[in-house]
Amino acid sequence: MISESESSHKTWLWRPRLRPVEAFPIQNQTQRALCLRDPHRLARQILMLSPAAGAILSLMDGNNDLRDIQAALFRSFGQLVHLEKIQELVRVLDENLFLEGEYFESQLAREKAAFAEISVRPAFLAGQAYPAESEALAAELNTYYTALSETGTDADQSVSGLPRGLIVPHIDFNRGGFCYAKVYSLLTGEEPPGLVVILGTAHSPTENFLVFSGKDFETPFGPARCARTIARELLDDLGPAFTQDEFAHRGEHSVEFQAVWLMSLFSQAEEMRILPVLCASFHSLIEEGIDPEESPAYERPFSALKKQLDSWSETKGPVTILASADLSHVGPQFGDDFRVTPGVRAEVREYDLQALEAVTKGDHRRFFRTLARQKDRTHICGLPAIYTMLRLLDGVEGRLLSYDQWTGEEGRGLVSFAGLVFS
Repeated sequence: MISESESSHKTWLWRPRLRPVEAFPIQNQTQRALCLRDPHRLARQILMLSPAAGAILSLMDGNNDLRDIQAALFRSFGQLVHLEKIQELVRVLDENLFLEGEYFESQLAREKAAFAEISVRPAFLAGQAYPAESEALAAELNTYYTALSETGTDADQSVSGLPRGLIVPHIDFNRGGFCYAKVYSLLTGEEPPGLVVILGTAHSPTENFLVFSGKDFETPFGPARCARTIARELLDDLGPAFTQDEFAHRGEHSVEFQAVWLMSLFSQAEEMRILPVLCASFHSLIEEGIDPEESPAYERPFSALKKQLDSWSETKGPVTILASADLSHVGPQFGDDFRVTPGVRAEVREYDLQALEAVTKGDHRRFFRTLARQKDRTHICGLPAIYTMLRLLDGVEGRLLSYDQWTGEEGRGLVSFAGLVFS
């Protein structure tokens, strides 16, 4: 029995607070389950719970103690849930790092210290989101190129030389593989780029709008080597807060997925370098009603980055800017109170293409303001990465290569994504 008079562990176990996690249902032929997934990848495994556990989880806000939860369940369902069952759920959540508290904080501190010591960021999702063996991974990626070739390639979608900019999804390969292949096929047969700036989307909270990393990124095809001189100078110039933020790269997939595709093409390119940058949410700016250009917190790291890239261009040659960005996220899975219907899909498509029209014109202000006026109502997670890419390209126009949508079962969710090239 956990009592309020118990040891120092009581605070988070007696009044549990669930960490920000993703919850989604699954169903097979025999049972339904509620799954919890940590978008920050600190809890590595997906936790499967009974659907009834959802009612308990909704009460774990750090204010309700276990008896409050028990009483609330009785009022709602007219059934007494034994305290021991609630305690067992709390224990499982805590041991798997889904609760805030001392145990989670101790594990987080250990992970941060370990990450700070390594020079190569491991292929975190190898064996989970994609095959860990290079042969199997190459075979999977080839299926997407094959599917692309079978559709034919429009002549006006070819490019001459290396593109200056690319927008690529970061949705799972099995959902967006065709779109990935559509973009990366433009690089096949080309000389490897000297520097690719990968503007990833930060899916976990960060202190800063731009988060840099000086680590190589391991892939099944070998490491994507970091432009460490640039990264080191950026981190040194910007200070400790930016160095501490680097931990956000540890479990983030949006840079990792692009490193995988790049290395599938250029694993023998000893001179190619990447610069991993995560772009954090602009929601605070949208709420304040200001453009990123009006925010010193954004402009300071952006100006430092642009200065470094201008110097590289002058001394070493062209830079390719790659925005790893998905578009709209709508439906109950993403906090909306409506299900995805054909009408919703059509509305999202129209909204996305309106925003992408500004992107193809290279107009960063129009792109941001188009979404800000609507309070980013469809949750376009790639907004900061695309905006930053447009700023770095400074007016270069682009071309839409592919647009698609993934929809979940029973209309619970929709994610849209697109591929674009700027040359």
